[in-house]
Amino acid sequence: DEVDDAAVFLYIFRTVSSEYTSDFFAELTTDQQELIINSFTDKQLIELLENSFADDIVDTLEEMPANVVSRVLKACPADLRKDVNNLLNYKENTAGSVMTTEYLDMKDTLTVKEALKIIRQRGKDAETVYTVFVRDSKRNLKGTINLDDLIFADDDETLDNVMDRDFVTCNVNDDQEEVANMFKRYDLNAMAVVNNENKIIGIITIDDVVDIIVEEATED
Repeated sequence: DEVDDAAVFLYIFRTVSSEYTSDFFAELTTDQQELIINSFTDKQLIELLENSFADDIVDTLEEMPANVVSRVLKACPADLRKDVNNLLNYKENTAGSVMTTEYLDMKDTLTVKEALKIIRQRGKDAETVYTVFVRDSKRNLKGTINLDDLIFADDDETLDNVMDRDFVTCNVNDDQEEVANMFKRYDLNAMAVVNNENKIIGIITIDDVVDIIVEEATED
């Protein structure tokens, strides 16, 4: 029953490393998530949040009571709290509301060797390492590179020379259903979200699109 389920969930989260439970947490129902949050100490909550992506946290908070939202935001590390607040302020069902801010973006002047070193350093904190987004010094999106193309490129080549300049983006205010259609149309794994000045501010991954399709089908 529900009480037994709650006990099992709490046991899992108290005994398994938060490095592994953060993805599991994102798949639970809102009631189950709220139960866990309310049962956690601040230290346990911070450990869970540090291993979660901002877009997953936003998905959780959108269904939570105000007091729970306040506690979660207070527990978030400063940089993560900023990302979560930014996402919470975007209009519901837009690209901005479902994007993640944990992605790999690199300057076009970097070499392939330097880029691979950054992936090794930062890759675990990114939503995906399979697509790298290339920008200039003013954060204008210039191109994308798939990880397999990067691995087989010459170490001394600059990203500007090996990146794909023919890429697809969506605007932060685009409807999420249209974004999902773009993924299907262009067979994408990840897509950059840009503002009205064409500056990259986040990405949407295929995992996010699956969630959108399920949500839209449920509404229909």
